[in-house]
Amino acid sequence: MVGRKRAVKRMKHHEENKNNNGMSRRKFLAGGIAAGALAIGGVLAGNKEIVAQSVEKLGGSRWEITIGGKIYKEGYIPLNGTEELLVPVPNGTARIVFDHGRIYMPEDNNICEKKICSLMGSIMKSGENITCLPNKLVIRIL
Repeated sequence: MVGRKRAVKRMKHHEENKNNNGMSRRKFLAGGIAAGALAIGGVLAGNKEIVAQSVEKLGGSRWEITIGGKIYKEGYIPLNGTEELLVPVPNGTARIVFDHGRIYMPEDNNICEKKICSLMGSIMKSGENITCLPNKLVIRIL
């Protein structure tokens, strides 16, 4: 019985040491160290693309898009440049813009009548979201 108590205690300790993504501290730190080493290697080699990719993964926030409660797509917000994503929703195609570290839905979206989702403005911080109720579309920064 003592062995079982130890095993349960270890499992609880292991669960407490996970971050929000279910990743252990050790794996999280190892990933950060690897990305840092990659960036330093890029600086030493003079390769700007490697440095930019490393910084983007370290600095860009993670986002996810859900439709009807199911994850449609997820990724990292690009810190420089502008990208556009077209998402099929029940009332047409939603246009989502990623622009220098922020996400927004332009006002010319014709996926709902009131366009409240477009009027929400841009989001850029963890916990912020844009919601389109008629299409059950949620864009969230994690």
